[in-house]
Amino acid sequence: MTVKCSTVVVTGAAGLIGSAVTRLLIAKNINVIACDNFSIGEWRSSCELLVWEQLDISSPEFVDRLASYKIDVVVHCAAHPGGLSLREPVKDVQVNALGSMRLFEWCAKVGKPVVFTSSSSVYGDLPHEPIKETAPLHTGTIYGTCKIACENFLRILGEGYGLKWVVLRLFATYGAGHRPSTYQSVVNIMLTQILSGNRVVVKGSLDRTRDFLYVDDAVIAIYKSLCKPEAYGEILNIGTGSPTTIRKLIETLCEVLERPLSEIEIVEEQGTVGDPFYSVACCSKAKDILGFTAQNDLPKGLAEVVRLRKNL
Repeated sequence: MTVKCSTVVVTGAAGLIGSAVTRLLIAKNINVIACDNFSIGEWRSSCELLVWEQLDISSPEFVDRLASYKIDVVVHCAAHPGGLSLREPVKDVQVNALGSMRLFEWCAKVGKPVVFTSSSSVYGDLPHEPIKETAPLHTGTIYGTCKIACENFLRILGEGYGLKWVVLRLFATYGAGHRPSTYQSVVNIMLTQILSGNRVVVKGSLDRTRDFLYVDDAVIAIYKSLCKPEAYGEILNIGTGSPTTIRKLIETLCEVLERPLSEIEIVEEQGTVGDPFYSVACCSKAKDILGFTAQNDLPKGLAEVVRLRKNL
């Protein structure tokens, strides 16, 4: 069995992951229907292979617009940010659960496969060892709860309609495509603060451990899963497998920025509800099925983020 992949819908195409997916697909000479409401993402480009639709996935009109295109596969990256999910819980559910379900139902009924970017947040706090896809799901966030719901939506629609799907649980993904902020992506949060002054506020322990995944690696995994029949029906962790503490992240950012760590005042505050202490991927399944291994370590990825951020 082969999966045709000549025209792809990318939701969240102006955001960090969606924009990188779009650029890679265009480079591969694949047509892209790029969907975004530009509420968070701001990347935009133009070429003959790219069509933009300014759409909100939580709107009932969203799938009606998609129906006017002849597409092969959907890559669903659009999401309300996890950092805002406790502050805006209804919005989070409207976008991440209801909006996703509208898209999944349409895909199921018209027979279009879906690659869904889920999140390591589904796992919550687990024992401090690389997390396998079979680990129990103990999310402590509304964002993670919606991601789990979406994974179940896909499974049930697959059983009921024959929908083909791939779930990629992306670990802490970072890149220059994030708008500077103090709520989206821990790398972005720390970098934004260091670039704007000498004080860094850390919500939670500096010893929290993460698996930081550079966006270019995440996108390669997404691309590999698009047309690979063996990936359909699978849930795959996408990470590096390398643990890094928040303390080490700040140190590495300072090194890349050539800023003395001693001049940075680091303030630890109370942690965020549901934020796990340990989140590092076991990546063996993605290597076996996709042939995927992350190519960018943290210093290399951060150096590229800083270079691109300074050129924005």
